[in-house]
Amino acid sequence: MLVHVIAAVVGLGASFGMPVVAKFGAKSVTNAKVCFEINKKIEMLVKVGSLTLLASGILMAIVNPALWSQGWFIGSLVIYVLIQPVVAAMLPKTIEKLVAIVMNSGDSELPAEYHQLDKKAAKLNSIAHVAAILLIVLISTKPF
Repeated sequence: MLVHVIAAVVGLGASFGMPVVAKFGAKSVTNAKVCFEINKKIEMLVKVGSLTLLASGILMAIVNPALWSQGWFIGSLVIYVLIQPVVAAMLPKTIEKLVAIVMNSGDSELPAEYHQLDKKAAKLNSIAHVAAILLIVLISTKPF
């Protein structure tokens, strides 16, 4: 359980920090480059934390098979699986496009295309954060 809680704090906590770095740090092309480097480091915490969270949750369910009959546990797994296309495919592809725009820009202002994609990334991050909050609520309160 301790590993599970630490993984949640590390993985989910770091995931809430990444858009903050991008939003408030990327005011110019030069700053955006730095933000992407910072977020690349934070992303490692998110990946390790998220995978550890999943593995420790399933391991706890193997040790305590009664969890497989709990609605909150099944609901948590369903939310986790449903959010994966967003956090493992859609968001990374959008960020790759943002990085490409920044790396191919001069050291001036961020182009309009960057701002459009940044809005898309913000929406995807919001979806991921809502899912994370739902997971935390389900796992903490065990409502059903």
